Amino acid sequence: MFSIVIICKDEERVIKRCIEYIQQDIEENDEIIVIDTGSTDNTIDIVSRMRNVKLFHFKWNDNFADARNFGISKAKKDWIFFIDADEILTRGSLLELKKSIEEAIKSSSKTEKLTFSPKAVNLDDSIFYNAGRIFANDNSIEYEGCIHEYPVTLDKDLKLVTLRVPKVVVKHDGYEKEVQESKNKTIRNTNLIKKELAINPNNPQYYYYYYRDAKPLLTHQEYEQGMLDFFGKFPDSPYMDQVIKDLAYHYIQNNKNDLAEKYIEMLFDSAKNGIKENHHIAILFTAMNEIQRIKIQQNDLLKLLVYTQENFLHQEETYFDKGYIFDELIGTLFFHLEEYQTAYKISRELENNGYPSHLCEMIDKTTFFNYQYNK
Repeated sequence: MFSIVIICKDEERVIKRCIEYIQQDIEENDEIIVIDTGSTDNTIDIVSRMRNVKLFHFKWNDNFADARNFGISKAKKDWIFFIDADEILTRGSLLELKKSIEEAIKSSSKTEKLTFSPKAVNLDDSIFYNAGRIFANDNSIEYEGCIHEYPVTLDKDLKLVTLRVPKVVVKHDGYEKEVQESKNKTIRNTNLIKKELAINPNNPQYYYYYYRDAKPLLTHQEYEQGMLDFFGKFPDSPYMDQVIKDLAYHYIQNNKNDLAEKYIEMLFDSAKNGIKENHHIAILFTAMNEIQRIKIQQNDLLKLLVYTQENFLHQEETYFDKGYIFDELIGTLFFHLEEYQTAYKISRELENNGYPSHLCEMIDKTTFFNYQYNK
């Protein structure tokens, strides 16, 4: 029933794992197809040794849509499901997919063409649903776009409808920081998006993808200005909501808390206007933003305490003999700012001097719980 298609190049790290997880879930009539686009590592050897896997070669031409369309041409089963080599298909997903397809077909219109998007889970626990990558193998769908490719219907009278299938889960690690850097995905994606923008500079999708994907290559100012320009260029784009989220998160990360708050308020407003999930995201971002504010305040307070300690204890008359209370407060701030080694060192000095410090007690409890947890 399913043709599981994997497009890959130089994926020796993950390709065997990917296929083995699929093999645990497929049935006898399903097939696994691997489209290699020019591997120079051990990917081809690994795939060649695996049972019941069909291997094809596609000459890479800087176009992911062409590679996917080649994969479609090799599929023989009723439904096509594209899975990336750096993904793991969770057990039971294909059974859930069959149920979802049967239910969706019952309620769909003849003017609709259905595609399905699985839930992809990143290593950082975030999830996303991308463009539909599960659809009927009836020669009615192909892909467009050399990067961040997306399905389109060949019959323009049909409306493409993408349904999320949250019980069909793939776990994804391809954009983990170390993997991304090792494969130069940022540079690759940016160059391909530039090609798309050169053809169609007013495409809001690729304009957004450019600044999202090229962010590590841009200065903060270049990134922020590009994203802000989106509002004037594409005020009615469906990507507007994502731009607002990305800017809010960017400003939180860079301690621009007032600017972050502006875009968080925009998320609250969009929730009132019908995008209900933005209410929860806005609350999450509010909490993150306030924690960042507190850290900034704690850092400023730390500097003030150190300055005060250095000057106050030099006076002839003070309220304290050795100034241990300053040390305790300074150590506590270091602890909350996650400078744990410094905090620990201060707590041990206080303990050695016989000072009854709450900092010592707090660190000892933390050490105890860590020991109990790791036993």
